[in-house]
Amino acid sequence: MPAQRQHDSVIKVDIKECIDNEITFLLHFLSALFIVITMISATAMHLFYWDASYILHYWRAKLKGYHRLESTDNVYDAFITYDTKDQLVSDWVMNHLRVEVEEGGDKLSAICLEERDWIPGVPVIENLSQSIRQSRKTVFVLTEAYVRSGTFKMAVYLAHQRLLEDNDDVIVLLLLEPVLCNSHFLRLRRRLCDQSVLEWPQNPSAEQWFWQCLRNSIRMDNHAFYSKQYSRYFTSKENQSNQYSSHFSSS
Repeated sequence: MPAQRQHDSVIKVDIKECIDNEITFLLHFLSALFIVITMISATAMHLFYWDASYILHYWRAKLKGYHRLESTDNVYDAFITYDTKDQLVSDWVMNHLRVEVEEGGDKLSAICLEERDWIPGVPVIENLSQSIRQSRKTVFVLTEAYVRSGTFKMAVYLAHQRLLEDNDDVIVLLLLEPVLCNSHFLRLRRRLCDQSVLEWPQNPSAEQWFWQCLRNSIRMDNHAFYSKQYSRYFTSKENQSNQYSSHFSSS
């Protein structure tokens, strides 16, 4: 092959005769284009994944007719979200956390509990949204089983909506078990607002201190606990956002 080269020595054949320049250029162009698109896509996904995800979910909600829930006053000081399927966790929340937060301390705090305050028959997503919107803080009681549940992921998403839309940081993490050890989200919370991440103490004598820290986290604004290094960044972002909002409203 080819027929005109039969009976000729292989050594005498010029290798360039077998190369089609058009096909070679096309293959080179397609492979280079594929590599460039892959690199750009990977970089964009790494840098802008959450922004793109938020925009996608926002417009999908707009197309489905969802609208923002407006509430002038907070009905509850805190919404406690936890694994209601775990009987031990439910008993601990109802008999210990509820008593310490609502009945302990100088100032009583009204909290919202799924097993006590949710309206029966209403979809879970609607109850979650209403509870988070009507509460000053959202306390996540974290266990291994709960962080893998869909309810936890949805509650975190809705709590972040308040941060993005209203600039209200309402998240308080209460770790009953050592969970999310390698989570970037937990590391960010510790750096940004260490007072909003609480761990159940192993020493029984430290429990009263833990309850007092929890009450303080519920009553006070998370922005007051922000690290100075990061609070300057968020303050500048907030000022820019206010400037853009006033510009668009005036226009």
